Amino acid sequence: MASAKDIDDFINSLKAKLVCSDLILMESICSADMADAVDAQVNNSESCPLLRETLQELRRRVCEPSGSYSPPGRNQPFDSSTSRDWYDWILELFKELLRRLQQKFQKALEWLHQIAAACLQGLRIAAEAVWRVLNDFCSSLEQLFRSLIQV
Repeated sequence: MASAKDIDDFINSLKAKLVCSDLILMESICSADMADAVDAQVNNSESCPLLRETLQELRRRVCEPSGSYSPPGRNQPFDSSTSRDWYDWILELFKELLRRLQQKFQKALEWLHQIAAACLQGLRIAAEAVWRVLNDFCSSLEQLFRSLIQV
């Protein structure tokens, strides 16, 4: 027959597993909602169009799961006489959730900065090429007009 302590430990273990699985679901929902918000912002903004592939990759990076949350180990059991340890643990898990979401978006933003820098580099190279062609054309016109004036 199980003792009251064993039953309390079992109940606390179930609580911990439920909280961990709920945090994974909450992280997934938050990530998807934030990706939808970014999507809506980009679609409503004429000043920052993103290619559909770039937007999909950004969404994939933001919505990618960041791992599981672990219940307290054997060396950190809950004290069934007080719920303070339980709430402290939940608070720590929530802080971990927020930290993971922040890291995920920082990494996605860094990736987006790299994409933007590469695009701007490409635009600069294209503008320089157009400038060279235009400059060559103007030089040719200048030589043509000089030869016409000398005749």
